[in-house]
Amino acid sequence: MGPAIKNNVQKLIDAKGWTFYRLSKESGVSITVLYNLEKKELGPTADTLVKIANALNSTVDELVR
Repeated sequence: MGPAIKNNVQKLIDAKGWTFYRLSKESGVSITVLYNLEKKELGPTADTLVKIANALNSTVDELVR
């Protein structure tokens, strides 16, 4: 699941013209967590996904599809 989430997040931040650093500031999720989205076997926590989705004006479903 991790690589799909990172790819979806990347597409959404690219569409906004953001960087992972900007997403980190907007979402309150550390830059380290953002860069490691694909490395965890089970993916990020639900709380992290909600914060990222809210910052990107997206849904958790869009992030995990």
